Amino acid sequence: MLRLIRNKAQISSIPIVDDNDSLLDIYCRSDITALAKDRAYTRLNFDEMTIHQALQLGQDSYHSYDLRSQRCQMCLRSDSLHKVMERLANPGVRRLVVVEAGSKRVEGIVSLSDIFKFFLG
Repeated sequence: MLRLIRNKAQISSIPIVDDNDSLLDIYCRSDITALAKDRAYTRLNFDEMTIHQALQLGQDSYHSYDLRSQRCQMCLRSDSLHKVMERLANPGVRRLVVVEAGSKRVEGIVSLSDIFKFFLG
C-alpha cells in the first residue's frame, strides 16, 4: 500500500526489489512530486495501487525527461570512495544503490548527504 507519511528518518528513496532482493527500480520523492503534478493523486486509490503502477504514472507525467537513465544508479560495496564521489558529482545523481556484484542484491544506499556527513563529521 502506498502511503505518504511524515519522514522523521529523512528517507528520500526506497529500493524496489524482487523476491531475491535484487534491484528492480527505486521509488523516491520525485515520484511523489510527479503524482502531484496536475493533481493526478486525486484520481488514485492508494489502497489498490502498486508501486509499479505509481512509478509508471509518474513517468508518464514527466515524459519529456529521460529519468529512466538516472533512476537506478548503482555501485558496489568494493568501489572506492573516489569513484562513488565522482558518480554522485554527475548532474541529477543524488544517490547510489549499493548492490552485490552479479546478483544486484540491494545492500544499501549512499547519498550526497551521507558523503557530506562523513567528511564534516
